[in-house]
Amino acid sequence: MARALALSLLLLITSFAAAAPLTTLVIPNAQTSTAGNGMNNLPGTPGSYEFQEVFGRGQFSSVSGAILIQQIAFRASPNTGPISVTDTSINISLSTSSFAPNSIGSNTLITSNYAANIGPDNTLVYSAGAGTLLSSPGCTGSGPCAFDMIFNFSTPFLYDPANGWLLMDIHVTGFNAASGALDAESFSSPGGSVAQVGSSDQVDLGGPIVQLGYTATPEPSSLLLLGTGALGFLGPIRKKLVPHR
Repeated sequence: MARALALSLLLLITSFAAAAPLTTLVIPNAQTSTAGNGMNNLPGTPGSYEFQEVFGRGQFSSVSGAILIQQIAFRASPNTGPISVTDTSINISLSTSSFAPNSIGSNTLITSNYAANIGPDNTLVYSAGAGTLLSSPGCTGSGPCAFDMIFNFSTPFLYDPANGWLLMDIHVTGFNAASGALDAESFSSPGGSVAQVGSSDQVDLGGPIVQLGYTATPEPSSLLLLGTGALGFLGPIRKKLVPHR
């Protein structure tokens, strides 16, 4: 019975996420409708890279409890031209990290040790083979540009800001950037709402501005009620399908 209930709750969460429209959240929040104060130049040398970006917990103050992240998007930096990047493979993972984008108070700043930054719930959310990695016409003027470089996750990630900082880890092979730069925000010491470890393997107090697409998760009590109802509905069906012996 306990196993059946757990499976029913899992199915309910999945179906709830699939049916609900995505809500978007821009990080840093202050750059939702304002271009960043800097740009993330894409590596000019073709090759394989690992990139990490950590996002401040305070950036999720508009949500209540855990969220199911299903999408991430990037935008071009204004007046830097179009973005055109190809690759041979890309893997994007998310985890809840104990490392922060700043050293304010008791926070521990993200390190240049990629493996150490990754949390125990590390989840591969997106994986693809050779193709166009990033492509955007960019925009002119003061911007900001549109979030038109979108990655829809094959596996959603359940994130609760109360448990730590959100870490994005990207592994890309065959990276080849023809042009362009990502819109980014940088901060002075001791850091701000985002930080990154990039192609130079150095911690940078700043990073690309991202837009997350997510759905809020139901409260446990609501799920339990729904699960009980679902089991009550499934019970008679099972009895009809199982022959008498």
